[in-house]
Amino acid sequence: MTTVDLFAIKERIVDILKSDTTNLWDSTPNDKTKFRKIEAGSPSPKAIQEPPLPRLWVTSDDVVANVSHVAVIENNVHLGEEYDIRIKILFVVEAKDGQKTEEDIDDFTKSIIEKLETNYDLRNGAESTRLAEASQVTQIMDLPTMFRGDRVKGRVIKFKVIVRT
Repeated sequence: MTTVDLFAIKERIVDILKSDTTNLWDSTPNDKTKFRKIEAGSPSPKAIQEPPLPRLWVTSDDVVANVSHVAVIENNVHLGEEYDIRIKILFVVEAKDGQKTEEDIDDFTKSIIEKLETNYDLRNGAESTRLAEASQVTQIMDLPTMFRGDRVKGRVIKFKVIVRT
């Protein structure tokens, strides 16, 4: 029986988002219209307020995964499981002009969702590199209260990844 490498899935999502250098990713300090940092792992309330901005994290949701047996039982052993993995994509932008900030957040949300929907099985090129059966956005939320401050505004995109082992 194989288990799922949760961090590898987060890292693949990071790679997918970084591959969009048109709308999402640019590590150079002079481009504030794209994310300057995209990383796997959870931010601290302090780190989320600090530069470089805009910034994005790919982390586990509160319920990390739901696991169910999907295959036949042979000799009292399940031959496969389905992992319903829950991911949170948190991002923040500098909170300056209210209307422009809101527009930036909406534009980032749209670009992230489009990029993930295009790559629903989290592959890296060939089909043999896919990490998931399917994935989909399940919810879009405002940044949790513990991360809000005067300096940043942001959003959370909840994402479901289905993996069969």
